[in-house]
Amino acid sequence: MKISPRSILSSLIGNTLEWYEYTLYAYFSVVISSLFFPEYDKFTGMMLTFASFAVGLAARPLGGIIFGYLGDRYSRKNMLTITMLMMSIPTLCIGLLPTYEKIGIMAPLILISLRIVQGVALGGEFGASCVYLYESAQQKRRSFFGTLALTGVGMGLMLSSLTIFAIETFYTKEEVYAYAWRLPFFISVFGAVLGLYMRRSLIETVDFITVQKTKSFARNPFKEMITFHKLTLVKLFAIFLTTQISFFVVFIFGKSMMMEFLHYDAFTANKFNLLTVTSYTVATLIFGYLADKIDKKILIALGALGIAIAAYPFIAALRNADEGMVVIMSIIMGMLIGITEGTLNPLVAESFPTRIRATSVAFCWNFTSVAFGAVSPLIAMWLIHNTVGIDAVAYYLAGVALISAASVLYSLARSYQERDSDYELIDQGNVRYG
Repeated sequence: MKISPRSILSSLIGNTLEWYEYTLYAYFSVVISSLFFPEYDKFTGMMLTFASFAVGLAARPLGGIIFGYLGDRYSRKNMLTITMLMMSIPTLCIGLLPTYEKIGIMAPLILISLRIVQGVALGGEFGASCVYLYESAQQKRRSFFGTLALTGVGMGLMLSSLTIFAIETFYTKEEVYAYAWRLPFFISVFGAVLGLYMRRSLIETVDFITVQKTKSFARNPFKEMITFHKLTLVKLFAIFLTTQISFFVVFIFGKSMMMEFLHYDAFTANKFNLLTVTSYTVATLIFGYLADKIDKKILIALGALGIAIAAYPFIAALRNADEGMVVIMSIIMGMLIGITEGTLNPLVAESFPTRIRATSVAFCWNFTSVAFGAVSPLIAMWLIHNTVGIDAVAYYLAGVALISAASVLYSLARSYQERDSDYELIDQGNVRYG
């Protein structure tokens, strides 16, 4: 089966839009902190802002379970339309939401409620788009197309960063705080209309149609995953430890870290953040293509080891405000995260059978986003305040990357041992696998 350009575009547009909408909150965290949590000191307000960001992410596993089940039992494509609506409507509402000054405590409460709805939607959308792209491609190109879901994430981050870059360039600080911060939330409405239009005519994947024809649906996909794929989950979670923490610390918390702890102005922080995200997006495309030709675990191990090595130079460059080194290290760090995370997506998809794939992919990404990713900005801020300062973030990134690299290298060594054992059995006339 040859994947249609419309399927690619509709999935990419939807995923890009959803991550654009979702990360606007994080990129405007300094503004939102002062407008919706004004009664607290700056540090506490920032902690509350990222805590509410984490609460929204905490809803992702629920969305993953609900929409993963529906995707495995009823339809891959219909889930993509529902999740887009669930993300776009709350985004518009955030843009319209009165601040603390207008409606008091109701402002942050409504804001958090809208973030929860967005979290449920994102939990369903990301898993659904990952599986849809992966299953829509030919076997020999599935890694590349499966990686496009992460490319959509990068494009969403880039679009969000560019939009805020424009807002902060053409409006004064007073105008941004007064009303201009709302404009990026309104802009997403146009993308949502286009995405919904394109998703009307999506077709089901061949893999899912096969399950339909053979009636081989899993009665309880989540239970089957937990019961029969425990070891697979543990191995994948060891990799997710690095991908989720590096993604959230560098891309989501990075701009706030530069502004609040290293005293960069908004323009400069946004410029470097955009550079890192762009490098990440390009890397997902390049290494997604290579993942169809090279063992994905080798690429992931190289990416994780690279993050461990580059973490301290990256943070040191930011701390020293050496623009040339910041540019170089931003490109390198973005590329390394793109290698590790982009290559992981097809590995997760191929690790589970079709009958439980939507549930399993959604659960892996969404559970680890909460367990590892959502809390990482809070941990990073705590480490900065209570240990060795900004360098603690480098040690944090390097430590988790070494854990992931060790796990992948161990898995690779085991797989090569098993392969050599199989060859020995074949040489002796004992074929192990039918």
